[in-house]
Amino acid sequence: MSPRATRLALVAAAVSLGGIALAWAAWPSPPPPRPSRPPEAYAPIAKIDVHVHVPAPRYEEAAAAFARHGVRLALNASGGHPGEGLDGTIAASARVDGAIRSYCNLDWSRAEQGFADYATRTLERCAERGAVGLKIFKGLGLGTRLSDGSRLRVDDPRLDPAFEAAGRLGLPVLIHTGDPQAFFRPPTEENERYAELEAHPSWSFYGPEWPSWEEIFAEYEARVARHPGTRFLGAHFGNAPEEPERVARMLERYPNLYVETGARVPELGRHDAARMRALFVRHRERILFGTDIQLGRSAWILGSSGAEPDSPARVPFFYEAHWRYFETADRDFAHPTPIQGDWTIDGLDLPVEVLHDLYHRNAERLFGLPEEGA
Repeated sequence: MSPRATRLALVAAAVSLGGIALAWAAWPSPPPPRPSRPPEAYAPIAKIDVHVHVPAPRYEEAAAAFARHGVRLALNASGGHPGEGLDGTIAASARVDGAIRSYCNLDWSRAEQGFADYATRTLERCAERGAVGLKIFKGLGLGTRLSDGSRLRVDDPRLDPAFEAAGRLGLPVLIHTGDPQAFFRPPTEENERYAELEAHPSWSFYGPEWPSWEEIFAEYEARVARHPGTRFLGAHFGNAPEEPERVARMLERYPNLYVETGARVPELGRHDAARMRALFVRHRERILFGTDIQLGRSAWILGSSGAEPDSPARVPFFYEAHWRYFETADRDFAHPTPIQGDWTIDGLDLPVEVLHDLYHRNAERLFGLPEEGA
């Protein structure tokens, strides 16, 4: 297999496992930092995490862990396809009294033949089974190939029926397009995300065989613009946490766009805290809480990973770093995912009403979920 084919296969494998890549190189797992405050020091607001990945056999374990850290409801981006995983995660949801609910997924490789009928029927089944939305992995735009070997673009018009059906059925679309901008730069020691790229070579999209980050992002924006009746939830802070002002401009331009914070607090926390606080306040009804916490068949992955999965002992610190970022004015503290970068972050000290919007109200409105206390 050629290097290019190998990398495409690894991307596909990562997507099929909900983003947990298998290409691990030697990278030590850091010891769990100690939380700096007791849990009671943070706002006692029950959270909804709109971006998690949990296999059906681990629902009970995951729901218990989420609840211990104040997450009353989580939305599983790896919900599966009808007849291929979705039935299992829907059944698992019943075992935990609905504390974890499923997005559904589509097979984009069917784009060239009968896609409109397939996508419409599949999404209708998803809605009937109780899926909360449609999740799109980064494989669309980066991994899925057409029969002639060309890349299936995010804005390929043949895919329009899926997005129109999602809007008609009231299924919000959680869409992950591209990846961190650093993953499109040379994977050398000068790259600030080199630790991740060394541990996961398949995460590098640098080279002539890949589109540029700007090209992928333009396709994502074109897709959002084309479907004003469909509500999009831009994963990983609208797929551009490196450029929050760019995300803010999209929020202004497209009233059907929302964003979530999954796995990007390390990046968001690098920006000027006053500017970020103003952005969160201005768009208080359009930003949702997410972590991208992942449970594999036996592992935990807390935003990202090195060669080895994270220790469960790091879970309290992972959550505490999020609360500290959103709720305090602390400066220069450790972010929740050390492998994502060797820097510290500054807290936003958000007003309590904005915290309620971020932590649960926006998710309740967007997904039609039960209100806190209902």
